[in-house]
Amino acid sequence: MEEQIVFDTGAFLAGLQNSYEKVYTTQEVINEVKDFKSVELLSFGLESNKIIILQPSPQSLNIVKKEAQIIREFGLSKTDISVASLALDLKPSVVLTDDLSLQNLLLHLGIKYIPIKLSIKISKRKSFIYKCEGCGREYNKLYSSCPYCGHKLKKKVKY
Repeated sequence: MEEQIVFDTGAFLAGLQNSYEKVYTTQEVINEVKDFKSVELLSFGLESNKIIILQPSPQSLNIVKKEAQIIREFGLSKTDISVASLALDLKPSVVLTDDLSLQNLLLHLGIKYIPIKLSIKISKRKSFIYKCEGCGREYNKLYSSCPYCGHKLKKKVKY
């Protein structure tokens, strides 16, 4: 079975939609494309039916949200969650993204991804903790500041 190409916002901003016969994305991604040139290219792709906008299934959304919680990727946006969920629905799929947090989530979900402009590609699965810069306490949950001393929390890879 052929891999379905799923675009994150960066792929549209890079103008890559014309490099593929058909690409899939979500409405959340479309809403993030705002600059004139990208909107123009996006409109052309939509008119020529090269871009298919789909909403991910509730089942995939639940799976992706749970996995994001397990690995403690609390910085993912609604758009990131929608892209990962759609890729899960369309498996086998490959996601074009430069978002490292999204790449980490996709790696955990067993979904292929390709970086767009960055030469960086996550190669190892990571999960995270949040460590206080003041008292050094570690938390599995992201707080706006340390509940104990009030200092800033820093995201750290959990080994």
